[in-house]
Amino acid sequence: MSGPMPDEIRNNLKSKAIDLRTQGWTYREIAGSLNISISTCSLWLRDVPAPPRPGYRQERVAAMWKARWEPYHIATERERHEVKLAACAEMGELDERETLLAGALVYWCEGSKDKIYRRSEKVSFINSDPALIAFFLRFLETAGVSRDRIQFRLHIHETADIAEATKWWSEWTGTPVEDFRKPTVKRHNPKTNRKNLVDEYRGCVQITVRKGADLYRRIEGWAYGALLGGEAARTRLISRSDEAVSRIIAEHGMPR
Repeated sequence: MSGPMPDEIRNNLKSKAIDLRTQGWTYREIAGSLNISISTCSLWLRDVPAPPRPGYRQERVAAMWKARWEPYHIATERERHEVKLAACAEMGELDERETLLAGALVYWCEGSKDKIYRRSEKVSFINSDPALIAFFLRFLETAGVSRDRIQFRLHIHETADIAEATKWWSEWTGTPVEDFRKPTVKRHNPKTNRKNLVDEYRGCVQITVRKGADLYRRIEGWAYGALLGGEAARTRLISRSDEAVSRIIAEHGMPR
């Protein structure tokens, strides 16, 4: 627009510019819409407060809450670490008996168990936690299982990097990649809202012990010996009946 601008047109455009500015438009957007220069736009709107950015109020409220609660969160996190580290120090190194005890209980919680209708009695343990995998291997060594009886298989989602995950678990377990059995790959389901889509996802490792029936029986004995003890443990192992165990406990009380 060249030449002096009539007052009526200028006032009309200025009014529109102010209205657009209060709606959150930028100088460049207003100037382009009204066909005026950015310098004119700036002159007209210099006394008009800049509108808040989209989401500004939410950002401000979030910042206020963070400032208020951050010291509490920091203190809580510090306390959390202190309690965990103190408890960790209390454990110390496990001796052979403690390793067998802990390993049997870990297996009885996480491992494959036979059923009355399916007496498989095989030792098969699967987990995604590297610490549990490392400990279970230590448990097997303590129980006298030679390394050549241990088989490894990766269970993983097809969208993951299978080769990289196998390499990682190979290094973690000290087992050559070529000694891993063919991986079990889970097909992708677009409807599943998966939470493990992160760089650290490496699937699960299954550890199977060949000719493991005797070890399985010992694990079951160790586990129930620790859980129930005495007559209740013997009753559970022989009868495989929870009702029989409950009668023993009713007569003699819970094991101490």
